[in-house]
Amino acid sequence: MTEQTATSQRPPRLFLRRLAALIVDFLVYGILATFIVGAVVMAVPQLKDGVASSFFYTRTCEAADSSIPVFAAIQQDWPKSDAGNTTMNARFCTIESFFMPQKRLAVVTESREGENGGTFTRSVSIQLDETGAPVFPSPLIERSVSALQLIAFPLALALSTIFLGWTPGKRIFSLRATTDALAKTPPPLSPARTISREYLKFWPVIANNLIQFAIAAQAPRSSSVAETVAWLEAAGTDQRAIADILVLNAATLLVLFVWWVWPFALWRGRTLYDGFVRAYVVLRN
Repeated sequence: MTEQTATSQRPPRLFLRRLAALIVDFLVYGILATFIVGAVVMAVPQLKDGVASSFFYTRTCEAADSSIPVFAAIQQDWPKSDAGNTTMNARFCTIESFFMPQKRLAVVTESREGENGGTFTRSVSIQLDETGAPVFPSPLIERSVSALQLIAFPLALALSTIFLGWTPGKRIFSLRATTDALAKTPPPLSPARTISREYLKFWPVIANNLIQFAIAAQAPRSSSVAETVAWLEAAGTDQRAIADILVLNAATLLVLFVWWVWPFALWRGRTLYDGFVRAYVVLRN
């Protein structure tokens, strides 16, 4: 067999097709996850204030009268600043989620000119109930739901492949994960390999989410407007948590590039996680 013939038998990269399949799978899963979380909230009303959809939501804001009690309370406790050219902005923000309770936020933002001519801003968001009174749900509730949704995503893809033979995205774009890329009828992966492959695929994102959950667990929980506003001063003197999250997100993006994108330049039909479980992704016959 000549080198040219051997090269022609190598499976194609299928990068764009695989990317499109992943987007379809994400959209389908996002719709299902939103329905499930919404059903849980309806069954357990105590979770209503603390749970929001991780998918498919819109946020709209409009100017608010700063004399409204919640805004007056925020501005009364606002840290005083000696800087000139300072402006305060009050807004009502509404978060609409498909099949989820509406959330309303009171947002106050301070803007002022910095010493180098730039603009410095800081803001506080306080959730409101149906009557407009402030509520202070634990941020860990929403973070926990988000983490569970993310952890369940690879399992949902694996179970779809095991029981149906495909995920919705792979079905639409005629893709199949197999152990033999050149077989006339490519054999499917075993259930153990299928589950391992899906979790290996998403481990950087899952790790990012779990680390952010740990950071959120260490943050103090507010129980009043005064406590929430007082954290503005603490945030100004201790930027460690914010810096940690920024570094974590930048590192995650780099790992995702190496883990998802870069291998397509070298391995036809394979990424790094495919290589770990000895799998290929090929076009279905």
